[in-house]
Amino acid sequence: MITLLHNLFIKSRRKGGGERGTQVSQLSESVLNRLKGVYAAYYDIEEISDGTALKALCAYHTRDSQYVLVKKAELWAAENHEYLYLWDAGRLDAGMVDAIFQRTLADGEPRVKPHGQHMYTYLTAVALYDSADPDALARLKGLKKRREYKLSLHGWMEFRIAAVDLSTGEITANRAGKALAKDLKRLTDRIISAN
Repeated sequence: MITLLHNLFIKSRRKGGGERGTQVSQLSESVLNRLKGVYAAYYDIEEISDGTALKALCAYHTRDSQYVLVKKAELWAAENHEYLYLWDAGRLDAGMVDAIFQRTLADGEPRVKPHGQHMYTYLTAVALYDSADPDALARLKGLKKRREYKLSLHGWMEFRIAAVDLSTGEITANRAGKALAKDLKRLTDRIISAN
């Protein structure tokens, strides 16, 4: 019953907002779909429809190794993982930034499985928004979480976040997300300009 009321509230809130709200919603949906299409080439995409701003989880896994003659004679191996969370934030405020940070870590950290061949796991949040509070963007830039396992012998985990302003195409990222921001800028500029 509570879930039903929550879903009705979310839907009625999205329907409201006049003409501009509908345009942003369509642009946001278009950007989300295009990003999922691009990421689908390398990531496993899981749609999320729980009534929150989280829309998709994209998971990427790779394993590189070197061996001599047969695979059992392995010299080294390295596993890399990324869990990318796509968010449709609407209005980005400090509460939403904290919610994105907490939910990404709560869902992502149990997925990290450190071992001798684990190199790194990135927990990445990409948030789309149409307006933001300046203090929320400042808070986003300061977010960080890094964990090393057995002095990095079993790899590390790092949190990255980037937020895309749908009205201007500007991207705000934390320090760990700088490389992510460059790639995301290239992708979203084409999508936003096409719409």
